[in-house]
Amino acid sequence: MVDMDTKIKPFDVIVVYSESNANSARDKQYREKSPFSSKGKDRIYNDSYRYFLLRCKKKGITAAFATSKDIIAPSLFQSFWTYDKEWIRNNGKAYSQILFDKFTPSTIEQKKKLKLLTSSKSVYTFSNKKMNDLFRNKLNTYKYFKEFTIPTVEITNHSKRNIILAKTKLDKLLKKHRYRVDFNDQYIMKDKIGASGFNMYKIDFDKFGSKEIMKCYALDKKNKIIISYILQPFIKCDKGFSFGKYHGLIDLRLMMINHKIVQTFIRIAKKGNFKCNEHQGGNLVYMPLKIIPKDVLTMTRKILEKLDAKLDLKHSLYALDFMRSNNGNLYFIEGNTNPGIGWNHRKKINETKSKEQINLIVNELKLITQERS
Repeated sequence: MVDMDTKIKPFDVIVVYSESNANSARDKQYREKSPFSSKGKDRIYNDSYRYFLLRCKKKGITAAFATSKDIIAPSLFQSFWTYDKEWIRNNGKAYSQILFDKFTPSTIEQKKKLKLLTSSKSVYTFSNKKMNDLFRNKLNTYKYFKEFTIPTVEITNHSKRNIILAKTKLDKLLKKHRYRVDFNDQYIMKDKIGASGFNMYKIDFDKFGSKEIMKCYALDKKNKIIISYILQPFIKCDKGFSFGKYHGLIDLRLMMINHKIVQTFIRIAKKGNFKCNEHQGGNLVYMPLKIIPKDVLTMTRKILEKLDAKLDLKHSLYALDFMRSNNGNLYFIEGNTNPGIGWNHRKKINETKSKEQINLIVNELKLITQERS
């Protein structure tokens, strides 16, 4: 359905998604009847955001869905989607000072749009801006949480000289590391602000590692995307975490709202793969809080203490990821201020837990709208 109203419509909350993943309601070339294409990998989010908008309505929150392509001014969009028994395209303008931001820029143009969207002091983004600086940028994560994280250096550009300099700098950090036996002679190169296991590569410098890295940069340039990479050691962890029948290369995620752990799950990498992410074929399994290892909970408390010293965690949704080495040492891998709310339709428990998470988010949004009214 299409609504042709051209007036500016105010909303309590607008979800903002990247145009790289979702489609603008204004896009005439896109003929499908929902924001995410049924032919793409992100199609699962049609159900997620349908449920999200319906829960907002149930809570008395007026909400809409827009993309980065629709941004035209601070808090203002040139078109938007709503849901009422079906997805509706709205070609009029939409305005909201509260944004549920699911938009991480990957191009210079997108960065400009995000800067424009949030340029007014009256704009409130659900993701904590200070926490974004800490967690979206993995180099910042390392610098602030050095005692918990994996040694990390930045590859400043794609020249062979700078790649070797980055490796040399990292090797010096590894020699001084108290658990240096946890690392082998392989490395991980990943997008400094990436997520979901994309733009993440295992590098073996004994087998043309520098050339592999230079090829990645060349491919990025060809695809007209800007990616800054970091270099980390590869952790031996295929015998680290073990939860009942689940073993292998596992990471553990704690989902947090403010200071509270609200969900816990593990992700097991597919055989032959080093990436645990569901988007990369990993198997997600929810775990009860009571079986989470005590040292994970202790490290989580210490991370929260450091976060409290730097920012206000009120209304914050984020995730903390952990890995254990084969020697039993625990590492804080990274934080995520933008965890997904989609679910694997083949697993009913995933849908139940994702809806539980959406309800927690909507409850926080309700509190935010009340505080700002």
